[in-house]
Amino acid sequence: MMIQPTISLPQGVRDILPEESKKIRKVESGILKVFEKYGFKKVITPLLEYVEVLSLGMGENLKERVLKYIDPSTGRVVAIRPDITPQIARVVATRMRDYPLPLRLCYNENVLRYQGDGKNREVLQIGAEYISRAPSPEADSEMIIMAIEALKKLGLKGFKIDIGDVGFLRAVLGRLPVSEGERASIKEAIAIKDTSGLEAILKKTVKQIKKDDRNLLLNLTNFYGEEEVIKKASSLTKDPAALSALNNLKQVVRIITKKGLIGSVTIDLGEVRGFDYYTGIIFEGFASGIGKPILSGGRYDSLLEKYGYACAATGFAFDVENIVSALERKT
Repeated sequence: MMIQPTISLPQGVRDILPEESKKIRKVESGILKVFEKYGFKKVITPLLEYVEVLSLGMGENLKERVLKYIDPSTGRVVAIRPDITPQIARVVATRMRDYPLPLRLCYNENVLRYQGDGKNREVLQIGAEYISRAPSPEADSEMIIMAIEALKKLGLKGFKIDIGDVGFLRAVLGRLPVSEGERASIKEAIAIKDTSGLEAILKKTVKQIKKDDRNLLLNLTNFYGEEEVIKKASSLTKDPAALSALNNLKQVVRIITKKGLIGSVTIDLGEVRGFDYYTGIIFEGFASGIGKPILSGGRYDSLLEKYGYACAATGFAFDVENIVSALERKT
């Protein structure tokens, strides 16, 4: 007797039926038109990569979320991509070295990530990567401006792009004469904007950390708002690396302001997302009523060198389904 199998899908993936598929395609089309306007050209990357190649370009948090298996034909470990950016880095470093810089590349692909609750999650991504010889506030601001314009073209209202600079925070934390464990605790308290928790941690390090540095750290939990927070942060530090990062952020904000788009931007100097992956400007987009980011990105100047091609790079990706959800709440 044949046993009828349970007809179902693995956790974290789903079918998308025609009505929703139409909404998704409309979002994708609108975003890609803005990318095209800015000169970005589409590339298509494979679903599978050798895990050791993909791992070169992934942050530690993503390495733990990779689905992988052993290829029976080669015995090598193959991964289902959890992110497109490392693939873009590989493509540029191995296939596009003869292309003149800067390179403006974009993609429209699915990624699959293992979640901490034992589930998988398939994410529909549209992203853009800007590869250049050297970093610049012009490149950083172009990416943020392009993201804002794309969301406006879709008719999305009530969204904000939070901008920070991980280089600033790295400079502030790097100069502290504390253990790695203490530094990690300080960073975690800043990340969740826990002023009282940070105060408790700093009381234990009163002999190591100078008063001025302590004051700056405590302010980081509320350095959130408009351009004024950059000015205030600059007045609280004399560290050259920290001041350089703040100056870069100031230039990015001013370029966005000249475009008339500053109303869509909020500055967050206490943002620690991707601390070990990003090298400068970082940004995330949020929409009213949606608890997850609709986009995230930043500058990652160390990535391409891991694939043998030393170039600066910045980029971001939209979460298409979160944008569709945000648009539906609007109506």
